[in-house]
Amino acid sequence: MQSFMNNEKIFENAKEELKKLGIKADSFEEIREKEGIALLRIKIGGKSFVFKYIENEKFQRETEIYEMLSSLEVETIKVFAMTEKSILMEDIAESEKFRLGTKEDMSDPVVAKALAKWYKNLHFTGYGYIEEYGKDLYSENAFITKENIAFVKEKTETADLPVWKIIEDNFDKIKSAIESLRETFNYNDFYYTNLIVAKDKSKAFMFDYNIFGKGPAVSDINNVCWSLSDEAAEAFLLEYGRIDERETIIEDVAAVLSSLCLACQKKEFPEWAKELIDMLENGFEEKIDAMLAL
Repeated sequence: MQSFMNNEKIFENAKEELKKLGIKADSFEEIREKEGIALLRIKIGGKSFVFKYIENEKFQRETEIYEMLSSLEVETIKVFAMTEKSILMEDIAESEKFRLGTKEDMSDPVVAKALAKWYKNLHFTGYGYIEEYGKDLYSENAFITKENIAFVKEKTETADLPVWKIIEDNFDKIKSAIESLRETFNYNDFYYTNLIVAKDKSKAFMFDYNIFGKGPAVSDINNVCWSLSDEAAEAFLLEYGRIDERETIIEDVAAVLSSLCLACQKKEFPEWAKELIDMLENGFEEKIDAMLAL
């Protein structure tokens, strides 16, 4: 039996979670461990499963997300058992029907079209749920506060940029516009490593719901299209259908601000967030003006 990423404590805790499920695994294989989330491949009676152990409390909401989506008949990876901290799920690597996403899928219009159908259903289902039950769901836009904006200026050393004064002078209007957007489910974490595709490309859907939450539908749509090729993005948008122009204008501002606030929460400023600084310096004032003119 392998040691688990040199972290015996997490390994032992994962085994304890399996005991709570009454499961005795024949073997364990470590897949990865990141931010207090451990992923193992286990064998039970010769059959392979993936076991996800979530030590990090802020991500333990994922078990509730799987239960919620299943009850709402939104397609997800097949889950066999759960505790508050762990999930026993299908091993897609051994599936006859599905496969894990690949980088090539990001340029495939057929996959993009199938994916758009999943997102459309996710958002349509989410609208009704959020209005009644979704008040406590994670929201990236909730990070847009005056205090966090001040912290972003300090951490990124950009306090001298003129755009910050415009944001501060109009913060209440900006925040009010963002809060006026109709919210639905937001997957928030699109990339091919979290994608599952039917082998005949008839279906595609996302798994791993660590930062699943609520927000405007266009936030998810932009997140997907940013990673797709031009042809695949066009296919996605054509299948998804009409997007509200007002929502798009407001989200162009909200996405940059929320992403910067989230990036600055991390110990090291992420590489992907550096281009957001460029956005602040090039054309962001015009985006704010467009939003304020609505």
